[in-house]
Amino acid sequence: MNYKRFSIIFSIFVFFSVGCSKNNEHFGPSNDGQEHSNRADEVRETTTPKPTTPDVVSELKLEGDIKHVYYADDDKVFIVADKLYLYDTDTKKILQEAPHEEVLSERFWVTDNGYVAVRQSSTSDHGESVMTDGAFRYKAAFYDYDLNIVSEFDLNQLLADDDMLMSTDAISFSASGTQVAFATYSGLYIYDFTTETKNTIIDLTSEDAKERSGMVNIEQIGFTNEDQRIAFKAQSFDIPADPDKPSFATCGIVNIDGSELLNRTFDNFSCQNLTAYNHLLLFAEDPTVVSGKALVMEMPSNQTKLHTLREKAESGFISGSNAGRYFATPIAHKTGWTIRVYHTETGKLEAEQQVSNDGNDHFMSHEPVIKLIDETRTCIVLLGSKRDDIESKVIISQF
Repeated sequence: MNYKRFSIIFSIFVFFSVGCSKNNEHFGPSNDGQEHSNRADEVRETTTPKPTTPDVVSELKLEGDIKHVYYADDDKVFIVADKLYLYDTDTKKILQEAPHEEVLSERFWVTDNGYVAVRQSSTSDHGESVMTDGAFRYKAAFYDYDLNIVSEFDLNQLLADDDMLMSTDAISFSASGTQVAFATYSGLYIYDFTTETKNTIIDLTSEDAKERSGMVNIEQIGFTNEDQRIAFKAQSFDIPADPDKPSFATCGIVNIDGSELLNRTFDNFSCQNLTAYNHLLLFAEDPTVVSGKALVMEMPSNQTKLHTLREKAESGFISGSNAGRYFATPIAHKTGWTIRVYHTETGKLEAEQQVSNDGNDHFMSHEPVIKLIDETRTCIVLLGSKRDDIESKVIISQF
């Protein structure tokens, strides 16, 4: 196996502190942490990107190109290349590594006994016809903390013959690792590994559209509120349905026994991307129809608040931190990306960093992967990982 060297740049204090001086005042929020949307054009015209100057440069020997970064426990993250690596953002060391096969998509969860990864692959990769068992295979791998696979579970066996899983975004594991929630074309379900039972939470095939609050498709889910509730992003119709009107985005929450279903829309805000935490939900907007807001729903009160961001386009691409204390947004400019970090509770701008594209326009074709670690106030930005024709770039810095 050939080894590639990837520069992991540790930039200490490269984030500009909010309100450090008058020269930096347009990088920070207003006194109440809220910027009016009419500031967006002003910021775009007056902000001059400042280059990132690294303090420390360290090279990690990783096999293959870096494809993604995911949260692990505490201050650690998974780095996915040709192998799976467990990286400590505090010690800046690779702690563990394990074999990893290329898949279409995957997600990770931290559980009481280690980690769970759900991976999506084509059924043709398993020697099966794509017409006989659905187009994709979903398999859960249970790891211990040393990245040894303890067991694996084929999630497709939980499906009826005529049903299909939506995506890895429509799968979520409980903190105990003993339950998995999943959304299919026919509904939302929970499977308990201890009792080996599958329960229906929301039946999308029911003739009573009011009972399911008009939902016709559940696209993203996540356990929340001590694993007693499931948050979701869905597509819904009005009740009664109007055949001349398309479905629209909704978001909400339901108890794991199917009770207290709350399916909501918001004025001038279209839910697009869900990040579920134990005590709050974070929603980004549809990037094609942005208002420059970030939506936070608190658990278990269901109270919501909208944070106004510095520029409208930011609200279409929001990345929550590992524990939910912060979230980050990317904005493209001529020489790279502006990464802004906001406080989730208050909406105040915490920090801002300029990430250079090194003169490579390919780094601008997709939004970067951004991960924030609350414990160490670490920001990880991954450029170019969504393309196969370029070598990815990782920037790790403090804010």
